[in-house]
Amino acid sequence: VVVGGVDSGQHSGRMVRVTGKLLSVEGDRAQLEMSGGGAPAAVVFNDASLAAEFDASLVGSGHFEVIGTLQGDATLQAAQVVNLGTNFDMGMYGEMLSVSKRFPAMFA
Repeated sequence: VVVGGVDSGQHSGRMVRVTGKLLSVEGDRAQLEMSGGGAPAAVVFNDASLAAEFDASLVGSGHFEVIGTLQGDATLQAAQVVNLGTNFDMGMYGEMLSVSKRFPAMFA
């Protein structure tokens, strides 16, 4: 399920895909500004290779796609991380999410 924001009630316990801009990294956690707005997502990673993707030099400019399980406390337990670089257009991505919800057959 691709989601634009973290809604623990609607997708809790499910595997989701989120995209956002890196706001902070500390230990085994990162904060992402979500492409759909709303509260930042807390991303938790237990694997050192996933943690390595969140380079502190990318705070404020790096964009990431995270696939993982959404926990009840609105944290995302990361299973896979993709670095989308620093030139990712979150506004355009948000528009694409909006269109995909209005015309789901086009994106099936």
